[in-house]
Amino acid sequence: MKIIINKEACIGCEICVNTCPEVFMEWGLYMRAVFAVKEPERYKALIEKAVEGCPARAISVDWVELKADGTRG
Repeated sequence: MKIIINKEACIGCEICVNTCPEVFMEWGLYMRAVFAVKEPERYKALIEKAVEGCPARAISVDWVELKADGTRG
């Protein structure tokens, strides 16, 4: 799973960090536009809540994982 942040749209409200610090705190430290989530199933509900709660709609999620051979699925 990858999280995509539109940094130009992000208003820095930190709702995502407060909703799921285990995932978004790390993003806040490095401010990458795209990052992978360790243990995506563990945080799925909180990530979805953060996406829905973002007032700027700056967060999107690519739930598809890449297989070892580089294909999606």
